[in-house]
Amino acid sequence: MKITDFKIPTRLDEALALLRVLGPAGLPVAGATSLVFIPEDEPKTAVDLNRIGLDGIRRDNGTFRIGATTRVAALQKHAAPGWVLNRVAQMLASQQIRNESTLGGNICRVFPWADFPAALLALGAVMVLQGETTREVPADEFFSAQPARLFRSGELLTQVCVPALSPGLGFGYRKVRQTATGFSMLTAAALLQLDGATIRSVRAAMSGGVPFPARCPGVEGALAGKKASEGLLREAALNGLAGLKFKEAEGMSTAYIGRLAGVTLGDVLVEAWTQAKEQAS
Repeated sequence: MKITDFKIPTRLDEALALLRVLGPAGLPVAGATSLVFIPEDEPKTAVDLNRIGLDGIRRDNGTFRIGATTRVAALQKHAAPGWVLNRVAQMLASQQIRNESTLGGNICRVFPWADFPAALLALGAVMVLQGETTREVPADEFFSAQPARLFRSGELLTQVCVPALSPGLGFGYRKVRQTATGFSMLTAAALLQLDGATIRSVRAAMSGGVPFPARCPGVEGALAGKKASEGLLREAALNGLAGLKFKEAEGMSTAYIGRLAGVTLGDVLVEAWTQAKEQAS
């Protein structure tokens, strides 16, 4: 990445105006921990977003509204009823990286090892984009391809809206890696809702060992409306991934990653089911 100039706006409207003027030559930055992985060599003007008020976490009724420049370390430390992203944040790289990396930076350009896309897909998060107008983009649309395609000239991700877990809901998350700070071989997440002993709904997603973060519709369809049991959850995880393509990760074959996906997603579903039962009691 070739940075030839650096702008430091102090207001959101100032940052948006700069990005409109700069066009493709403008590069929004906050934590800047991923620049080393971006191969582009065209000159860019960095627009620093750290002083325009986009950080912080607040609860708005049943939704957590997270500013795009909120550090991963802040997500890790945050504690509140219904909050689950601390479980995702604590698995991201090292504490030094978590202190600098931002939630927005982790999801606006999706790398194979990105931690948050699978979790946000499972949670049904909504991304808020602001430019001349403000619009909301559901996670399913945001992560259907590289998010950069969605941004209009002079537009920024300003918030990520994540539902708080309520009674009957459970969340599961796993990131499989070879070393404590290594890239993900496979990341899986699930949100499971119970109605008594019956599974009312499931959202399951993967990243890492697949070409791009994706939901697992075969698994979701196999579980909705069924009476929950550990055996059912693990069977659905193993058999419901037939339509999902896998790729080599960290030197492991596609066959190994595929098997790892079924086992890991089974663990995630059981974790979500266990929490859902606890939340309901």
